[in-house]
Amino acid sequence: MTTDLTTTKKLNRKGWKVLFLALLAIIGTIVAQVIGYIVALGLHIPENSLAFTTVVQMLSAGSAALAMVVLGGAAWLRPSKKDVREMFRIGWPIIAVSAAILLFAGVSFVVEGSSVASDWLSNLAITAVICLGIGVAEEVMYRGVLLNAVLAVTGRSHRGTMVGVVIISILFGFAHVSVITDFADPLLATQAILKIIQTGLFSILMCSVVLRTHRLGGAALFHGLSDFLIMIPTLVMAGEQLTTNYVSAGDEGVTTIVAYLVIIAFYLPLAIKAWRRMHHEQVTYRGAFMEHASTHKDAVLPAPPMDQPTAA
Repeated sequence: MTTDLTTTKKLNRKGWKVLFLALLAIIGTIVAQVIGYIVALGLHIPENSLAFTTVVQMLSAGSAALAMVVLGGAAWLRPSKKDVREMFRIGWPIIAVSAAILLFAGVSFVVEGSSVASDWLSNLAITAVICLGIGVAEEVMYRGVLLNAVLAVTGRSHRGTMVGVVIISILFGFAHVSVITDFADPLLATQAILKIIQTGLFSILMCSVVLRTHRLGGAALFHGLSDFLIMIPTLVMAGEQLTTNYVSAGDEGVTTIVAYLVIIAFYLPLAIKAWRRMHHEQVTYRGAFMEHASTHKDAVLPAPPMDQPTAA
């Protein structure tokens, strides 16, 4: 009993240490983004242009991957066909939603008689690179570094693992809005709240897959493709500059609310199914950054094998 208690205390202390080191790593990635921002400005690359965003996103993705390696999660970065198949098998409706948004925007573009940008082909290639960078940066940071760091503290039990998923999903949701500007009035606040819900549901699905596969490649590719399909009308066809505002004023704000409600209606069943799957499999995992302890009740337990049937 004394030995078990001592081991538990050691694991808990290590968990908090891992979380602290992960926070330092995140600060490092933020510094890398700032450096990229300064470098891009120094090269006189127009802010919000595709080239500018490419520089910043590539540095973000690279720094996030480096943080994952330094903290001990390099194995999660290794490519795996099974990982990609699992991600798309479970999340394909989200890709379908993104494709539907692309189709609707494309039809509207044609009906309005808008002309396609002359440099659409180069825009297409650059947008693909940007979206891949976004997928890698956000998945490695949130479902890689942050998730594993939080689980080092909370993942001692199945309930703690689920709490970790909730924490990451809330953080991911708030990362897509500005608490300062996006809650300035009821219309903007409604959009911001819906955006948090939408991205939070997305995160639950992504967490369920990476906890099952212990890989990030499928999630990063899936995330990048979803964003790419949505960005094609604006960045590729119209040749507009990249903006990251998820709320709008006036009539456009009302349209945005309707769009978020529709997307949430599609995302919610997927998130519920993912949550039930994690609950059914009783996932107890202290994260990739913790050492395995094979005989102790607080051991770092792996997720179920990828070929194990999932719950309906």
